[in-house]
Amino acid sequence: MTKVNWLIERYIFDADEQILEELKRQGYFYKEIKYLTFHPKDAHQYFPDNDCVLFRGTLNLGRNILRTSWVPGAYLDERNLRCSTYYTYFGQYLLNKKYFLLTLGELIRRQEEILEYFGSDGDLFIRPDSNMKSFRAGVFNLKKLNTMAGLGSELKRDETTLVLVSGKQPITKEWRFFVYKNQVITGSLYLVGEERINETINGGYLESYVNNVLKSVNWYPESLYTLDICESAGELYVLELGSYSCSGEYGCDSSLIIEFGAKAALDDYETVND
Repeated sequence: MTKVNWLIERYIFDADEQILEELKRQGYFYKEIKYLTFHPKDAHQYFPDNDCVLFRGTLNLGRNILRTSWVPGAYLDERNLRCSTYYTYFGQYLLNKKYFLLTLGELIRRQEEILEYFGSDGDLFIRPDSNMKSFRAGVFNLKKLNTMAGLGSELKRDETTLVLVSGKQPITKEWRFFVYKNQVITGSLYLVGEERINETINGGYLESYVNNVLKSVNWYPESLYTLDICESAGELYVLELGSYSCSGEYGCDSSLIIEFGAKAALDDYETVND
């Protein structure tokens, strides 16, 4: 009987030890891995080619894992986790439902038009279209960084980088949910204002909100992923989608993360090898 093998990049997430203990408790075999010492051509040194393997760790290593023959390898669909893809489906539920998607060079050229559209005196929220964290999303002032040299230097990106731009909005709380297709697995509060607070979500209105959104959207980037929501001006919104393999757990239930991870990995493996 095929069983899922796990590759764990250590010391990346806060729940590192809990995940390893849960893997042992559920009877799964795992190996530890380091980004700097791994190359896809040497993958057979960890597990056989075409084996059922599931990774958790950093985005860059996850990208390398996807270059192996393992199935699924990692849940990190770069195309589907771009804003330009999933915003198409989640648009009405997004905090940043009013946005521009353009290159940094075009943002500078059209800055007056965009600032006027958002009624801003300079501050705009800017994030990369890609989910690969090419720069840290945040609020930037275009009046201060009003040239490509200034903005490019601040973000360490060139003028062709595709970004999403929206108005500055207050966020009071943020939560993370791990999701299997259209079903919530487990969730956690992780930010109240600027304070980190890990608190497991067990049912209730937050989980109901996410499940209702997922049911309405009826689209998912891949079998496993994360969905972050936030509270702004007393309302709930979808903040962003992320990778199951490369997202922190916060206070989420580790046993469910492993249980559903193994279920999805085995299903995908059997589909490929049917």
